[in-house]
Amino acid sequence: MLPDLITTSRATQHAALNTLNSTNPTYLASLITTASDLIRRTTHRDFSQTTYTEYHSGGIYLREPLRLRQFPVLQISRVAMSPRPALLIQNTDPVTNQRATAETTPTSLRLTRIASAIPTINDFPFTTYPTLNSIATAINSTGAGWIASTLNSLTNYPSTDLRPLQGAASALTLGTTLELYTEDCPAFSHFPPGDCDYTTSSGNFGWRLDDETGELFAHFPRGHLNIRIDYTAGFAQVPQPVQEATVQLAQWMYQTSSIDLTRGSVRLGDAAVTFAERKTMPKSIEILLARYVDHSKVIAR
Repeated sequence: MLPDLITTSRATQHAALNTLNSTNPTYLASLITTASDLIRRTTHRDFSQTTYTEYHSGGIYLREPLRLRQFPVLQISRVAMSPRPALLIQNTDPVTNQRATAETTPTSLRLTRIASAIPTINDFPFTTYPTLNSIATAINSTGAGWIASTLNSLTNYPSTDLRPLQGAASALTLGTTLELYTEDCPAFSHFPPGDCDYTTSSGNFGWRLDDETGELFAHFPRGHLNIRIDYTAGFAQVPQPVQEATVQLAQWMYQTSSIDLTRGSVRLGDAAVTFAERKTMPKSIEILLARYVDHSKVIAR
């Protein structure tokens, strides 16, 4: 879960929110979290310094950059390609089990079998089983028809390299394979500089990064979700315009929470009050956020 874009002390610089903090600090905390989430959804950016793992498709537009989802980029820790089968998982007892599946979650490998309508789930956390071999050994000791083996000499590869959210795939009888990314693409390699070009006889490849925009320039091999990138992006301190926009949005939500915005006007005797239409956030907030909106996601989605 991402942290809030502002602290309580930053929010209470606003008089109305300072008053709210003295009477109902829990509500203020909820407003800050909600405003932070809305700012992120509006701009399509996280802002906080965070580590990401992303999967992209390569080779569709060879001369177009691969655009990371968050920026500015502070560090690229890995660019890997060409996923390969790494772990074969089977359930060899179709008499007892009517269904058997294998899948990965962000933190573990999960086996599920259904026997006479009763599900049995076995989780193998990556922290407990740090290598593919250790997971395979644990699966083989589970019983109930489960067996596993590593493939392609990947025995000692980290289990955390398994791509998350694979499956649930049927492992009954014939089994299923789980994949990971094995070919690392270095930066700033030889000819041509900044390209992952597998058509050259020398096999040299590389990439170049525009850290401010999160654009990665290279010739990646063609494929679907065949590129894995581990990186860190965001700001050490959330920009002040974004913080101010979060304060104003929290204040606006607080002050409008008691107004029925579905009503265009209210009449009390001879007096009438007309409410301004508020289908979007105030213009002042939009101005503060304008330079931080990731328009590439607005166009693409």
